[in-house]
Amino acid sequence: MAGRLIIYPEVTSTQDVARGLALDGEPEGTAVMAINQTGGRGRSGRVWVSPPGKNLALSIILQPKVGPSDAALLGLLTAVAVARTCEDLGAVEPGLKWPNDVLVGGRKIAGILPEAVLHGREVQFVIMGVGLNVNAEESDFPADFRASATSLLLCSGTRWDLEETARTLLKRHEDLYDRSRAQGCGFVPSLWGTLWAHKGSMLMHDGVRAEAVGIAADGALVLRTPDGRLDHVRSGEVLPV
Repeated sequence: MAGRLIIYPEVTSTQDVARGLALDGEPEGTAVMAINQTGGRGRSGRVWVSPPGKNLALSIILQPKVGPSDAALLGLLTAVAVARTCEDLGAVEPGLKWPNDVLVGGRKIAGILPEAVLHGREVQFVIMGVGLNVNAEESDFPADFRASATSLLLCSGTRWDLEETARTLLKRHEDLYDRSRAQGCGFVPSLWGTLWAHKGSMLMHDGVRAEAVGIAADGALVLRTPDGRLDHVRSGEVLPV
């Protein structure tokens, strides 16, 4: 699936650029990277804040042969690829927070944003967005995020070239994505679970404390409520307590 990496000095959103390229016929595997992203976004309409030239903003065009219900598994797959990339680049024991965050030492180092475009009931393509904190220093983060965010620089003491970081990530992602095309996505939940930071922990969802017990075949988070019921969570905010 290896494709070209297109690097822009500045864009509003790599997601929007990649979507436009995909609609114009750009092949699967093409990735869009920006040195400066002025309007990055995260899950649930949040803003992704990143200082210019320090962090990785990357969006990958995918054309998976999956149904809409399986598209979420590609986000979990990408989170694994990002975690392994962080480990390659000096971060010790990265972990995953459901659904699409990567943590090191309990602090967020990356987020993944999958955006599927449908044609009828079929997935036409998926734009897989990755925001990875690479060379950010503590002072680069907004004051209210400094206790909960980190970067490869802060974890490893090393500054990393953004393009080389992107290519390392794309190779990690390619290996896993090619496996999913050959085997299907059935292996993804258990693989993601090997890096899950909160397995067995108490989490809060919709005002209810529940135990994190597993990841379902469709990528849903499985919580055991105080009355013993197993809830499958597919959206919404889930926080450790």
